Amino acid sequence: MGKNRSRRNLIDRARRLERAVTEYLELPADAVLDLPRLTLVGNSRLVVENHRGISEYQPDLVRLKLSTGELEIKGTGILLREIKPDAIALEGTIQSLRFL
Repeated sequence: MGKNRSRRNLIDRARRLERAVTEYLELPADAVLDLPRLTLVGNSRLVVENHRGISEYQPDLVRLKLSTGELEIKGTGILLREIKPDAIALEGTIQSLRFL
């Protein structure tokens, strides 16, 4: 258990250092830190960049894997309009977004 704790501390320190360097150099955090970028157009189209895949898909619920956890999208008639290795476009009536 001690190895896991020290590894986790090392990872946390590395992430803090990445954030500090990103802020100091005024670089876009989503590109450098591999953070998700969400673009919502009204409530009918959502584009998620820097995703890690789909963990669940139903017409009223979509869950996407992210580097920071998961994103839950609820709505009606949600369609996967476009899937690329680095971006997913959804269309339908989007009612809520929740980070898990």
